[in-house]
Parts: sequence; C-alpha cells; structure tokens
Amino acid sequence: MTKLTYKDSPFFSNWSQSYFTNLTLDEHITNNNWFMSMLSMLKDDGKLYVPMLDKSFNKLGKEVDNSIVYDQHYFILKEDIV
Repeated sequence: MTKLTYKDSPFFSNWSQSYFTNLTLDEHITNNNWFMSMLSMLKDDGKLYVPMLDKSFNKLGKEVDNSIVYDQHYFILKEDIV
C-alpha cells in the first residue's frame, strides 16, 4: 500500500474542512496535522476511528466500514487485564 503524503493529496489537506464546519483555519490545520500523524502510525490494514464523526479511515485516509467499532469485545479496559 503506497502512503500518500500531505502535500500529494488535496484530500489530506482538506480532511478537516470536509468533516467540520465553523472552525478557524488554525483549527483545521491542527486537525489535518493530527489526522496525518495518526494515519502514519497505522499498520497497512489498520483503521483510525474518529469518535466525534463516528467514522473510520484506512491508512490512505479513505473512509472505510465502521463495523468493528461496534464489536466491543475488541476493546478491553486496562483494569480488566489483571
């Protein structure tokens, strides 16, 4: 999977603007930088879930199926591991 860079894709540079309204330019820049940073840490088959949007994205930044998010046995609290 080829990773796109921030400057290679207008999608990445406008990610925040695509999902959030009424933010300042600085807030959009911060959101876009956060998004790129999180994507860079994903494995090739990983997904980034953004709770505020209730959406998931793959490593390329494309919106993907959210179904795993609702399967709560994937999420174990630290207190449950003793």
